[in-house]
Amino acid sequence: MDENTEVRNSAFFESKVVDLETQVKSLSFDNAELVKQNEELRGRVKQLATKYSNQGYRPKRYNNK
Repeated sequence: MDENTEVRNSAFFESKVVDLETQVKSLSFDNAELVKQNEELRGRVKQLATKYSNQGYRPKRYNNK
């Protein structure tokens, strides 16, 4: 009976290890996609922030008299 219990425990933990390895691979892939998307967005924001405007910025004053 002890041998049977040990085999079941071993199989249980082996199954858990396989499940966790699968989860780690999935999360690693998701992380890589998010890093790539973050770099693309960072580049776009930097480009828009440094873009030179031909007109410039002139605040408008409205006189409601």
